[in-house]
Amino acid sequence: MGRVVVKHEHVVGADYSGLTLDKFSAEGSTFEGCVFDRSKVADAGFGSGMEQSQYINCSFDRASLTSLGGYTRFINCTFRNARFAGCIANYLEFVGCTFTGRITALTMYGAFPSAENRYRSVVASLARQGRSEPPGYRRLALRERNEIRDNDFTAAELIDVNFRFGVDLTAQRLPAGDDYLYLPDAETTLLRGLATLEHDSSPTAESAVRYLRILLDKEIGTGQRQLLLRAKDYERKKVIPPHIQLAVDVLRTKAATGPY
Repeated sequence: MGRVVVKHEHVVGADYSGLTLDKFSAEGSTFEGCVFDRSKVADAGFGSGMEQSQYINCSFDRASLTSLGGYTRFINCTFRNARFAGCIANYLEFVGCTFTGRITALTMYGAFPSAENRYRSVVASLARQGRSEPPGYRRLALRERNEIRDNDFTAAELIDVNFRFGVDLTAQRLPAGDDYLYLPDAETTLLRGLATLEHDSSPTAESAVRYLRILLDKEIGTGQRQLLLRAKDYERKKVIPPHIQLAVDVLRTKAATGPY
C-alpha cells in the first residue's frame, strides 16, 4: 500500500496500472494518456483541493476506486469492468467516456444541490485559518451544472449505477435489453403507474405505490427528468422483491403505451 500525490502537474503517459494505494491525490493537475488499469485505490481523491483535475484519454479498465470524488473531470476515458464504492459525485464530470463490461456502484450528479452551503462552509473555514479564497474557486464550487454528456454505456452491465440531480440521459448512449427500463418522460410514466396501482389494495401493490412515490420525490423532485431502472439492483438472494417487480412491470407497460 502507498500514496501518490500530484500537485499542479501535467502528466503524460504515466503507468499506474496494477498499483494498490491507500490514497491517490491530484490537485489542479492534468493526466493525459495515463493508464490506471487494475489499480486499487482506497481513497481516490482524483480532484483534491479547490481546483479541478482532468483525465484525458486515460484508461481505468478493471480499476477499483473507493471514495472517488472532488473536482474531477474525465474526458474520453475508458472504464471496463470498473468498480466504484462510496462514490462522492458532487462535482464529478464525464465527457465522451466509454463504459463496458460490469460497472458497479457508480453515481453521477447533474448538479450538486448543496453547492452554496458547501461553498460558504469552505470559505468560512479558510477565513478562520487566515487564508484567502483561491482564484477561480467560487466559479468552480458554484457552477450550475456538472458536464455529463456523450458517454457510451451500450456495452456495459450497469449494477447499482445511479444518475441523479438532472443528468440528461438523452445525451448518453444507454444499454438496452430486458434488464433495463428507460423512462424518457419519467414523471408522466410514474404518475400513470401510480394511477393504476392505487386501485389495487393488495400489500404488494401498496408497497409498489410507496416505491413509485419515493422515485417521484427523491428522483423527479430533485431534477432528474429521465430514469434508467434495473430491477435486479434490488435483488436479495437473487430474488427481486415482488413489489419492485410489480412496479417495474406496470411502468414498462405504461411507457410502451405512450403518454395517453
